[in-house]
Amino acid sequence: MSEHRIILIENPARLSIHTGRLRLSREGKEDVHILPQDIAVLVLHHHTIQLTVNVLRVLGLAGAAILTTDDKHHPSAITLPYYGAPIQSQRLRQQIKAMQEGRDAFVWQRLIQCRIRGQADNLRRIVNKGALRLERMAEQVQPADYTKLEGQAARHYWSHLFPLGESRIKQGAEDLTNIRLNFGYAVLRSLIARELAAVGLNPVLGVGHISQENPFNLADDFLECYRYLVERHVFGHPDCETFDPHERKKLASVVQETVALGKETFRLTSAVTETIASYCRWLDKGKGELRVPHLG
Repeated sequence: MSEHRIILIENPARLSIHTGRLRLSREGKEDVHILPQDIAVLVLHHHTIQLTVNVLRVLGLAGAAILTTDDKHHPSAITLPYYGAPIQSQRLRQQIKAMQEGRDAFVWQRLIQCRIRGQADNLRRIVNKGALRLERMAEQVQPADYTKLEGQAARHYWSHLFPLGESRIKQGAEDLTNIRLNFGYAVLRSLIARELAAVGLNPVLGVGHISQENPFNLADDFLECYRYLVERHVFGHPDCETFDPHERKKLASVVQETVALGKETFRLTSAVTETIASYCRWLDKGKGELRVPHLG
């Protein structure tokens, strides 16, 4: 895969395939052509956008995910490629075996440690207080996080970021801060889900998220260690007064961020690919290091 982009379309448009490229046609403007293989996630943010079945077919073959949103900027649906199908049965058996043997408890420990370190790093950068407690918590996380430090860390973290009287709202948010967070998370979740599809992993079988109603438990697991990037943008720019197209594009551009995995630095899309690849190597060998962002 090449370096991928998040394509955000927010106005009436027609999408089609022309000479192997995605053609974006808008009234009064010149057509725009984009190579399908350069698209990680296509975000359709207007209810009158029209597209052909051929667009779905070509983007699916190229490995792109398609995310649609409602009139409140909340995600409403995601379409994922099917190109990991030949190894899905093998991956499914591996995932079930790891779960039955309890080995996925160590994966969840690693993800939560990374999540809490990301929170600590954000507190140091944004409010310059409260980080030390989180750094200590990260060192104390146990396999499967049976002492529930994730929840304790979250309460401490959000209390330092949100103004008094406000709080984190996951669904049905009306306030600008939570809307921005949820939109950014949705884009990242789509990016991670497409990588899971690429390697044939079943997204329902999470290591920490185990809801029977969530078809993307595993995507939400790996989202934990990359959430800090969205939060850094949202709380690092508190002067945003409206969630207009300019702000949505800025938030979607989080994929241009660089992420350190050990001693190496990657663009976000490549970092996610490497994190998922390291999980597959762990499934194949029954051991190995999960490569997640290096923070702190």
